[in-house]
Amino acid sequence: MRIAVKMWGIVLGALALAACGSDGNNGNAGTGGTGGTGGTGGAPTSTVTGVVLNDTGDMPIPVQGATVGVVGKSISATTNASGEFTLQNVPNGVVFFTTSAAGYWGMVDYYDVPGETDVGAVLYVVPDSVIAAFGDALGRTLQEGDGAVNITYEGAVGGETGTISASSDPPVTFNAAEAPVEQSAVIADMEGYADLIFSSVDPAEAPITATVTGAPGATVCEIDPAPGTTYPLFARSITVIYANCTPVP
Repeated sequence: MRIAVKMWGIVLGALALAACGSDGNNGNAGTGGTGGTGGTGGAPTSTVTGVVLNDTGDMPIPVQGATVGVVGKSISATTNASGEFTLQNVPNGVVFFTTSAAGYWGMVDYYDVPGETDVGAVLYVVPDSVIAAFGDALGRTLQEGDGAVNITYEGAVGGETGTISASSDPPVTFNAAEAPVEQSAVIADMEGYADLIFSSVDPAEAPITATVTGAPGATVCEIDPAPGTTYPLFARSITVIYANCTPVP
C-alpha cells in the first residue's frame, strides 16, 4: 500500500525556516479528476488535477509556474497562481509524476490513477536554499546535474537500513532535532516515520532499484511493490521511494 506521507518538508522544517525565513498558507488540492478519453489504442485514461507545494515544513506554500509532467509520456501542465494543475489523458494505473520550477529542486513521486487522484494529487518542490542548507549541514555540495533518492519508512522503530542500486554519497537520516546526520541506519520519530536520503546520485544510472532491511529483531520492511521494481531519477530532482515496516512476528 502506498504511504501517503511526504516527509522531506517535515524533517527539513528547521533548515527551511533558517534558509527561507517565511511561512505561508496550506495549498488546497484540486477537485477529483474525471475519466478522460481513451489514449492510444483505446487504453483508459483519466484527467488528473492537483497542487504543487513549496515543501518547507508544516506550512507548505502553493507554487505558481511549476511544471508537472508524466514520466514516459508527452504530458505536462503548468500550475496557476494557486499552485493548481490539470493533466489530460493520463494513463490509468501507477504513474510517476515529476515537478520542476525555477529556484527549486523537483520531486519524482507516484500515484495510482484514478484511485488515488480522485481527490487531487499533492506534489512538491524543495527550494534551492533548503537543498543548499542540507548540503552545508553535511559539508557537501549538491550538484544541479545530480539527483537524490529519499526512502521514506512507515512503521520504523529506528535501526532500519536501505540501499540503492546507484552510487551516491553515504546515506543520511535525521536525528530528534531534525538535523541531518550521516548514518546508514534510520532514526525514527515518535510516530514511526523515518527517512534515508542518498545525495549525488547520477541520473545516468537510472532506472534504479532499492532494498530495505528491518531493525534487527524488531521490524521487517519491504518496498512498496505498487510501482514495480525500478524507479526513475532525474537531475535536480528527488525520487521518493516508500517502504513499510511491521513488527517481527
